Amino acid sequence: MNDALRYEYLRLRTIRSTYWLIGTALALQLVFAVLIAWSLERSTTFAGGDETFRVLATIGGSTGAPLLMAYVVGLLGVFSTGHEYRHGMIRATLTAIPNRTHVFWAKVISTAVIAAVTAVLCVMIGLLCIAVYGLDMPSSAAFVETTAGIVLYTALFALSGLAYAAIVRNQTAAVALLMLVPSLLEFIIQSIVVIIKTNSADPRGSGGITEILKYLPYDAGSQMYVQSSIDGFVQQALGAEPFGALGGGIVMGVFVAALLATGYTLFLRRDA
Repeated sequence: MNDALRYEYLRLRTIRSTYWLIGTALALQLVFAVLIAWSLERSTTFAGGDETFRVLATIGGSTGAPLLMAYVVGLLGVFSTGHEYRHGMIRATLTAIPNRTHVFWAKVISTAVIAAVTAVLCVMIGLLCIAVYGLDMPSSAAFVETTAGIVLYTALFALSGLAYAAIVRNQTAAVALLMLVPSLLEFIIQSIVVIIKTNSADPRGSGGITEILKYLPYDAGSQMYVQSSIDGFVQQALGAEPFGALGGGIVMGVFVAALLATGYTLFLRRDA
């Protein structure tokens, strides 16, 4: 396993995509955090330190917008496996390290670590902007809770990208799945459920088809850092109370674990 981890570390260190993806995530975080902090500094109606920190750390993701850093870092997960299939390097990898279990889980560990570290750096950028612009600092509880949620969501998001690439063995298709499942597929499902529920005999009644909305994995996982969003208000209006941070994190964690288990099984059984 140590050999597989060293091999993966060397591979990630020597390919350019590792650097430009991490750099892109940090650069986007810095630009948007500065713009948001500059705007908040001149605002007289915005709330205190905790909400300010959540908005800056997620660059708007805490209000229901996509968590941008997760989408960028998620590509690292896709490339960790997709690059090798695209360029035929998976054969060389398995020749150097014949144990497929070690190869697969080395990729999982390295992807999770890089995603988590990048997420922490993005959070620190948000905190730095608070200090530079003289905004109110968050409480220690809000800082820990929000940071943990962002890190876990980003790591799980990146691991889902790795799993998609392992399952389809096509980098382009895996990128499409990673981008479209959270943003488009879940939105389509939400729209269909809302239409059906609003045209039912009891549009505000609890239970029924609206329970599906609570189990959309990426939307549920976002509860780990989202404080309020339009999706959450819609679910409540239709009688479906969204899971909290813990429940949403479990839903996303189970979904990603199922994807990884599928990818791992196929990786073991299929020819390189």
